[in-house]
Amino acid sequence: MIFSRKYFVHLFTFCLFFSQAAIGQFNVRDSLQVILNDETVDANNRFTTAYNLIFFNSSPEEAEELAFTVMLPFVQKTWDNEASRLTGLARLYLLISFCHRERGGDDRDEKERLFLEKALETAIKSGNNSICARSYEVFGFMEIKRGDVPQAHEYLYQAIVYYDKMEQYVKSSEMLYVIASNFLEIKDAEGLQRVLLQMEEYLEKDASKQSLYQYNVVQHNYFDLLLEIAKKNGETVDYMLVDTVMFYIRKNIDLVENLLDELSPFWMHGYAYYFMAKAVDDYFPEQTDTIFLYLDKALEMMYRETFSLMNEANSVIELQIFINNVRANALFKEGKTQKAYITMNETISLLEKMTDYKNISEQRYKAYQFMANYYENANRPADALKYLKLLRESEAQRYETEKVQALNDMSIKYETEKKEMQIQTLIRENITARRILWLIAGLSLMLLITFFFVILLGRLKRKNVEQQLYETALMAELRLNELEKIQEQQQEQEQQQNQQKIEQSPVKNTIEKIIWLLNSSIIERDTKKAYLERLSKIDAKLFETAYQNSNVKITAMDMKYIVCFAADIDTKDVSLLFNIEPNSVNTVRYRIRKKFAKEDGFRMIL
Repeated sequence: MIFSRKYFVHLFTFCLFFSQAAIGQFNVRDSLQVILNDETVDANNRFTTAYNLIFFNSSPEEAEELAFTVMLPFVQKTWDNEASRLTGLARLYLLISFCHRERGGDDRDEKERLFLEKALETAIKSGNNSICARSYEVFGFMEIKRGDVPQAHEYLYQAIVYYDKMEQYVKSSEMLYVIASNFLEIKDAEGLQRVLLQMEEYLEKDASKQSLYQYNVVQHNYFDLLLEIAKKNGETVDYMLVDTVMFYIRKNIDLVENLLDELSPFWMHGYAYYFMAKAVDDYFPEQTDTIFLYLDKALEMMYRETFSLMNEANSVIELQIFINNVRANALFKEGKTQKAYITMNETISLLEKMTDYKNISEQRYKAYQFMANYYENANRPADALKYLKLLRESEAQRYETEKVQALNDMSIKYETEKKEMQIQTLIRENITARRILWLIAGLSLMLLITFFFVILLGRLKRKNVEQQLYETALMAELRLNELEKIQEQQQEQEQQQNQQKIEQSPVKNTIEKIIWLLNSSIIERDTKKAYLERLSKIDAKLFETAYQNSNVKITAMDMKYIVCFAADIDTKDVSLLFNIEPNSVNTVRYRIRKKFAKEDGFRMIL
């Protein structure tokens, strides 16, 4: 059951009000009996309230004892069919597993897994799709935290199968988002691309704002990974890809700022601002003020969502680790080495609290790398060696070849099985359709025989019918040929249009890109209209001649600025288009002008 934000807050307040810390001595068993015996409340609501009361107020041992001595008798008495009883029992096993995870002792990992296995086994026996999906989902998340990502993906794909059966496509998309996060951890661009295609299918079925948010995250991560791979290969930064990364990040910031109530309260949406800070740090590192601005916004959203009581403590710690890593890096670039060290030291402390979570290896890697460099520069080799060892262990975990292969095999297996299921469904539908056709044909034949004996002219009529059928088939064939010709003509036109686009000059491509950026910007409408008119009046041939005759290497980014300067776009608006500071625009203008000789055509334009 999915609770609204308001309902969950009231429920948690209720549990807190009756906790031992709030009122001293408190008998959970007696309170459970009061809740379960109140027949004025729906049985499902009574079960859920009692479930949460145990979770927030009981140790794992107490939860186990109360589940089987109080809750289970209620389940057996209240629900009169075996499937509902098994569903309730599976939920109780999940409850005990959660309590061991949150408050267990040294054996909590074993106990959590034990009761999860019982929950999954019972859920499958119940035949209830909802509890089966939930059990597989929880099992998948546990395996991710423990580090067995291939096994986790197997469980998450099973959860998707059940969510698909219930047409809960938002949940299916959520599972794919988690899978994509693991592909990002191991730097697998192909795996991310496959997940994106699957997420697009679910968006077509149910385009919720939360699914769109998750899709945007995976999109920007995919393009960011392409840029990272290109950098490792020694290639120059493709700022067109950088613009794409920024585009998807801005879309999510718009969702958070304007449609937060339509997003899931169980997610940390402060990541939208964190991703912007990280992107600026990666591609425009000199803009430290912008980096700190978005990091502060991420923290503000984190505190706001933490206060809503909808997220686990570990989720909050994880986001804090991400924010600290970027903040320490920006502080170090500003020369504030000691502040950077203090921030990263806090990150190391937070990472030590996350020992159960193996799926943040990249953040561990960055933190260990920073500390190793810091101690090496401080001439403390012993401390530097300690973090170098941790760094190597973290890197080995991230790029374990067998893990990468296992994840890809699991993803391909899921796609194959899903296609096979679709094929089997089509085969069954075709068999049914053929049976219906044979039945219709048999009935038609009987009618024809009857008419033959009743009416002497039946044979002639049958010939007329056959002739009509032949003419219809002939017309259909002719129509099909016409459609194929039309399709071929359309394909030829599309190829010609694509070829024309390919043959467009760099100048025209750049002007079109600036127009696109203006249309999607927040610049005031009348100002934007004036800029668009100036862009339409630019003499592309003059630019093209200057571009071809110039002895200076002109980058794509240079061309964007030259077009903006030629269209007399205000410095402040240029900074908005390219997400940089206004002073940086003036610096770029000076650098570009200095780049060209006096007789160069572009200098005349500038």
